[in-house]
Amino acid sequence: MNKRGKTKTFGLKSPRDLHRKLLFDIERLKKANLQNEARYAAIDCAVDSWHLVDWVLHRDQVDDANFTRLTGGRKRDETKGERGKFAGKTVEASFAETQKDRLPALKFCRMLANSVKHREVRDDSMPELWNGSSYKLTWEMIDGERSIKSATLFVYVEYESEKHHAFDLFEEMADQWRTFLTEEGLFEPILDDEVETSDQPR
Repeated sequence: MNKRGKTKTFGLKSPRDLHRKLLFDIERLKKANLQNEARYAAIDCAVDSWHLVDWVLHRDQVDDANFTRLTGGRKRDETKGERGKFAGKTVEASFAETQKDRLPALKFCRMLANSVKHREVRDDSMPELWNGSSYKLTWEMIDGERSIKSATLFVYVEYESEKHHAFDLFEEMADQWRTFLTEEGLFEPILDDEVETSDQPR
């Protein structure tokens, strides 16, 4: 492999590539039959969704002026004094806050991804957000005995005491990211020589 082709990202090179991985992981989540399959896919979806922020901000096409616009006034090479004006917020947190109207599902994915990474977050800004998995059972009567007819895996995100399919959240996030990337000129078309013949993500 020549130097130009070398990466530490298993060949992923652009926000579009990570977005494609998010779509792939959403499909894994939808098709999962076992709890661990679903849990691992859901974790990957949350991490993909949140880390698209890094892939956008550290992209060559995002010049210094657009970096500042997208992050609510942050500079790419801030001094310590300039950083202090943002009360200890990371650049990524500033991006999420500035883009909350364009990427409203990002706040959920950020909390889920950081909770997985750190086991638990120190300042939990969303104590009403939970997730989990269970099986929804349907029953039938056979020879007068109640018996399980089917068991459907349900991986959920609970917010304000309402449970929602986790893949609904991640599909919404993927749609929001696609719109954002397209509007920002970061959703490059897939070239013919990049089309894969296998089901593996890029």
